[in-house]
Amino acid sequence: MRFLKNKILWLTIYSTGVTFVFLYLLFPSVLVKEQLEATASLAGFILRAGALRPSLPLGVKLQDLTLRLSSKPADVIFRGELLDLQVNPVSMFRKHKTIHFRGKAYRGIFDGRAGFFSPPQTNLPVEGKINFQDIDLARYSPTGFPLFKGMTGLLRGSVFYIIDEATNQKSAGTLSIYLNRGAYPLTETFLGMNRIEFDRGEIQAQLKNGSVTLTKFEFYGTRMNCLLNGSISLADRLDESRLNLTGVLEIVGKNKARMNITVGGTLASPSFRYI
Repeated sequence: MRFLKNKILWLTIYSTGVTFVFLYLLFPSVLVKEQLEATASLAGFILRAGALRPSLPLGVKLQDLTLRLSSKPADVIFRGELLDLQVNPVSMFRKHKTIHFRGKAYRGIFDGRAGFFSPPQTNLPVEGKINFQDIDLARYSPTGFPLFKGMTGLLRGSVFYIIDEATNQKSAGTLSIYLNRGAYPLTETFLGMNRIEFDRGEIQAQLKNGSVTLTKFEFYGTRMNCLLNGSISLADRLDESRLNLTGVLEIVGKNKARMNITVGGTLASPSFRYI
């Protein structure tokens, strides 16, 4: 075929390839990583990454990253193996700039998007969505949130939220989570059991005006069921958010039993009361 013998075509392909190689080799990885860390710092977080490199078509990849709250630098709230960030070029001409992301963490995968004001009015995303699948909770142990310490199981679901542009504060969103084959440790022994083992679980919640309402919090196992509802009042520091949950613990099988439970305190220091 003639186009295979076209020298100009092959010269163009060669030049384009060489250009991409040079751009890749000359990419200022250190400077970009420092800029990302500085941006996270302005938003109240400490971001650290083991490595950063360019990612086609218009993004970067971070490896071995950790995320902490600036207020509690010793507590790791997220640890990821890989995070790929891609800028949406079309959004550069819109009201919100959009960044798409995907990554790996805790033996699972996640993806989503985050939207920012243009020009920036806040360092936090004004809207966002994340989907996650096969997250191994046994590997997720955020030191700043004892409420989740010791929990196991496989997690999948999605989270969406958007901030009111008029106030830059009020927000709305939804959360949908499903869990399989796991366990949750109890702070106090309940009828001889020190943890709730479940085959399946589901959490549905809505975010509105700084409060999270749990519309569904149900876990079912071969020995015990747990059903809760209530609300979480969000604080400026997430770990100080107040819990106001009530529900029941049920023993299933031959020796059936039922006990009311109240969960109070904060995410960082929850308190459980059995009645």
